[in-house]
Amino acid sequence: MIFDAIRNKENYKAETKIYQALCYLEQISRWDEILPDTVILEDCMFAGPVSFISKEEKECVYEAHKKYMDIHYIMEGAERIATADVRSLQVKTPYSEEKDIGFFTGAASGSCLLRPGDFMVCFPSDAHKVAMMDQRPETVKKVVVKIKVEK
Repeated sequence: MIFDAIRNKENYKAETKIYQALCYLEQISRWDEILPDTVILEDCMFAGPVSFISKEEKECVYEAHKKYMDIHYIMEGAERIATADVRSLQVKTPYSEEKDIGFFTGAASGSCLLRPGDFMVCFPSDAHKVAMMDQRPETVKKVVVKIKVEK
């Protein structure tokens, strides 16, 4: 898991795909200019807008992926994201190969509060509990980039 601000994107030049995604995200001026399933790199990287009202942690569950890593980039609002090693959690909904997602419950290893300009990279081993509120529920607008992982 990586938690950082987009202004530090140069730190990730050695991670070519992550750096390419961060450069793309930095160029977005408005959340509503992103269309669902926007292709950044054919057969490898795509992005989509996500909007929701944040909620209490007890209402959220962990998700994890096997085929893609996620980059969550906040454009409006604040979102707390908890993380844990997927192997330390209990399966709530088994992994779907078709949807590349499984859902889990268990204890967090830690959490980060993301505000506009912040991003979090979640690798396949990083289960992530998203959409958690900070002090109170609020509208969050973010872009999620999916990057295919090499096997």
